[in-house]
Amino acid sequence: MHVPALNAIPLPANAPKVEMDVAIAHAFEAKGDLEHALQVTNEVLNEDPEHPVALLIAGRVCMKMNRYGVAYNLLKRSLSIHDRYDTRANLAACCIPLYQREEAKRILQECRRLKPNDERALALLCLLAVYDCNPRLAIELGEKALGMNHDLWDVHESVGYAHLMVGEFEQGFAGYERFIGKTKHRPIDPPSPDCPYWQGEEEINLVVRGEQGVGDELHFASILAEAAARQKSVVFDCLAKLEGLFRRSFPGIEIQGTRMDKSADKDWRIDRKFDAHCLIGSLAKHYRPTLESFPGTQFLVADPERRVQWRALLDRLPGKKVGIAWTGGKKDTGREFRSMPLEKLLPILKVAGVTFVSLQYQDPTEEIISFEETHGIKVHHWKRAAESADYDDTAALVSELDLVISVCTAVVHLSGGLGKECWVLVPNKPRWFYGLNGTLSPWYRSVKMFRQTTEWPIGEVAGRLQEFVT
Repeated sequence: MHVPALNAIPLPANAPKVEMDVAIAHAFEAKGDLEHALQVTNEVLNEDPEHPVALLIAGRVCMKMNRYGVAYNLLKRSLSIHDRYDTRANLAACCIPLYQREEAKRILQECRRLKPNDERALALLCLLAVYDCNPRLAIELGEKALGMNHDLWDVHESVGYAHLMVGEFEQGFAGYERFIGKTKHRPIDPPSPDCPYWQGEEEINLVVRGEQGVGDELHFASILAEAAARQKSVVFDCLAKLEGLFRRSFPGIEIQGTRMDKSADKDWRIDRKFDAHCLIGSLAKHYRPTLESFPGTQFLVADPERRVQWRALLDRLPGKKVGIAWTGGKKDTGREFRSMPLEKLLPILKVAGVTFVSLQYQDPTEEIISFEETHGIKVHHWKRAAESADYDDTAALVSELDLVISVCTAVVHLSGGLGKECWVLVPNKPRWFYGLNGTLSPWYRSVKMFRQTTEWPIGEVAGRLQEFVT
């Protein structure tokens, strides 16, 4: 999610040289020339390390450059020197991506006391309510902010997530659309400068581009065949690691694995005319407006030859074959809330009659060895599948397992897309995709959710696994 940075109040005119330099830095920032803004503020701070406005601008610029740790300390120092409202508000914004959310909430509550109707403070409190999985509060705060300024695209986004959490898909995806092209997470890349963004037209030649991470691209791909059936032609530009899997799964769609290619002229676009383009998430606005519009059926097809290879290997191992993944995400996508040490899964891994297979996409060898030395339980990990740069390898292995047990990570979407039974350990404050209650996902019929309350439901899953084995 996008975290908005607030603008500084105007600097005074006819100021001494240091103040003029600060004004120049502010002007560079306003133009989007962040490197020069940072350079000028650094020069000011070389002369006066305690200049509060230079610290503020430097902190705000660092936020815009996603250098949140540096920004946090700059803003904190600025506030300690001079208590300004805009420094408070920017510090609160900076706390959010650093997961200092209680501090952000405390600062923003003080901001609201000082300026009850500040739209930006309301916007940030709306975002915090989304992170806290309090969708009704998020909608209330967001609508109040939008009543002051309807053009706050980041508030539309936050309100959209809040609606998605509670299954209000039409309103949710409408808000989701508002941050197209606004952040690095949903950048647009038209095949030609004159190619318009798709607005739901049918019987045209459409380019669809993947977006965000592997999991996002996979779950939105569940809409792809349905959308393509209504068009003259569809080209889907995806992550390179998904190209082979998607080509097999969608034979009627032209698949290109060049999404991360930064060159302006991708070979497949040269001398071709398309009627419109869109990000794959935009398909949801038109084809998933209600719960009833989700079929939840299998849409991915694994490589049959690779499946045979994995089947031969797995058949040599005893009992049921269960894939496990216990970490997911990155720092900025909530890794600490949806990950756990392998040791935490001990009650599950002690269930007899099961061979466990790691589906970790990062090398877990040391943790697996330590776990086996302590408990005498082996977890198999094959790099050529779990850590492969070609997701076809992972898909073939998952297809031959009896069950997958995972935290919230891309392997959940892979399992659901393949129609493989998957049990998901869902944190008590999940991403919008998992909703706030219930055990079933509208996206995949084969996925069952086990939700964390005060504790992770490890014992419940272990009990269910014992029943599954017997």
